[in-house]
Amino acid sequence: MSKFFTLFFLTLLISLLPLHAQVSLGLRGGLTLSATQIKNSQGYKSNSLGTSSQLTNLHADLMINVPVYRRLYFQPLIRYITKGAYLRPLPSKQGVFVESANQLKLHYLEVPLNMVLKFPVSLGKIVVGAGPYVAYGLNGTYDLDLIYNGSVVSTDSHAIEFNYKDRGIAPGTQLRRFDAGGNLMVGIEFNNLMVVGANLTRGFLNLDRTNSAKITNSYFSLSLGILLDREDY
Repeated sequence: MSKFFTLFFLTLLISLLPLHAQVSLGLRGGLTLSATQIKNSQGYKSNSLGTSSQLTNLHADLMINVPVYRRLYFQPLIRYITKGAYLRPLPSKQGVFVESANQLKLHYLEVPLNMVLKFPVSLGKIVVGAGPYVAYGLNGTYDLDLIYNGSVVSTDSHAIEFNYKDRGIAPGTQLRRFDAGGNLMVGIEFNNLMVVGANLTRGFLNLDRTNSAKITNSYFSLSLGILLDREDY
């Protein structure tokens, strides 16, 4: 799978080489608010964006602008991002030790493939767009609480390696390495080359390989960066 993802990146970059005279690049980064929705057969369900379960982290982007036709552009990103959430504890049972995942962090290399429209205004261009994304899981961690009679007795940190020996965030759970979904974006490209943007992303792929639960990612991000050239203007 990792070889496939590497080949995908190389194909994307090679396909852009003939368009070098028309393509512009940019760098940006910013704040990410993420949530991981989990629903299992026992009725456990985690919270979503906008609640106390959302996790705050950072992301970094390489942004590519490819003119297509007039105001229409193809704008793929190569993004390093941390997704995850603070998970609600499992129901405790009197006199029984219960293991429950707490904080979940999943590190991805993500490629949103957006089609965008750019509308000229006095201060630059307003950008709106949407598209799918694919993401490759690099690694991750989760904190596992040991709960007894409603109180946390101890907390241990565990690594997630996205393999079949990894039990994931709960006994019997195995996480897929790949994630996929869709996103909406809006932003401004200023005349001084500064760019600001916002993304709302929702994962459609169930990350649980065992199908014992439904696990999906979502996040909202705010970005600030700079265009390295103005070749697409």
